[in-house]
Amino acid sequence: MHVSFPSIDRAHAGLVAVWIAVAAVSVAAVVIAPLAAFVLMISAFGLPHVLYELRYVDERFSSRTSTPLLGIIGGLVGAIALARIANSMHWLTSDWFVPIEFGLGAALAFTAAAFMRKNRALGAVIGIAFALGATYWPIETFLIWAWLHNLTPMGFVAEITEGEERRRWLFWLGLPFFVLPGLVAAGVFHDAAALIFPIAETQALSVFDAGDRPLLSFLPPGSSDLHLFSAAVVAQAMHYVAVIVMMPMLLKAKQGGVRAPTVVPWPSWRVFAMGVAGIAIVAFGIYAISYTDARAGYAVAAAIHAWIELPVLLLALGQGFALTTVRR
Repeated sequence: MHVSFPSIDRAHAGLVAVWIAVAAVSVAAVVIAPLAAFVLMISAFGLPHVLYELRYVDERFSSRTSTPLLGIIGGLVGAIALARIANSMHWLTSDWFVPIEFGLGAALAFTAAAFMRKNRALGAVIGIAFALGATYWPIETFLIWAWLHNLTPMGFVAEITEGEERRRWLFWLGLPFFVLPGLVAAGVFHDAAALIFPIAETQALSVFDAGDRPLLSFLPPGSSDLHLFSAAVVAQAMHYVAVIVMMPMLLKAKQGGVRAPTVVPWPSWRVFAMGVAGIAIVAFGIYAISYTDARAGYAVAAAIHAWIELPVLLLALGQGFALTTVRR
């Protein structure tokens, strides 16, 4: 069976080159020093990818969403952000914060289910899963959500494409999102590198006084499975490439030069990219000064964009946007 790479005008060759370069660098980095790789990556690209995804969601979906639905989603996501701020300020302990966040996440899923025309049961099941996770398995639910979040670009690609084009995209995206992290988790690259130099001596290296705290982003407390953690870091790097490079390319190709009404008056993509680059430099400097404070601040932005994805993808899956009133 012949499968060709999906084309986006003449830019797909550059996208492939970027993806290969980032994959090679990220694999090499996690093999040598996974903790340091994670800290440097999130310091440089964490906030930019949040901003790119928020713009994508706004341009792609807000004009097809009714004002009441936007208000409900915005209120629930805002409540999650406030809970994270309260937790970072030590006003709300983690014992309360995590169940509250996932309880609100369940409410987001139920809200989406109410507006879905198809697959409504799926939205309800996901809402129930978050509700049960918030009550009985908060840490496990958090880790599962952290891992699954890296795969959300595949959902956005499936929404914006159709037919043979969608099948080609999802086929090729399986390589960076499943095959490559799977090889890293299996230790294939670590074993190969160990034949050349003693990587065990560099595995615990970290930067910005982060220590081994990054492990908690993807592993349960007390776990130190660096192969599994490295796989998650590689998947996150692939997520960043998809959000910052691939998704804007797809969006602009599908828009055909016509931008839909948005909630935020975004500037041109060139101006936006330069502004985000400036923000990234500032954010990186804050991480270098205080990893703890910067990570707490980023957690709020990350929560906003991660939880917006849930109702948006459910509504797209269930044709929920077709039921809403287009805002002019």
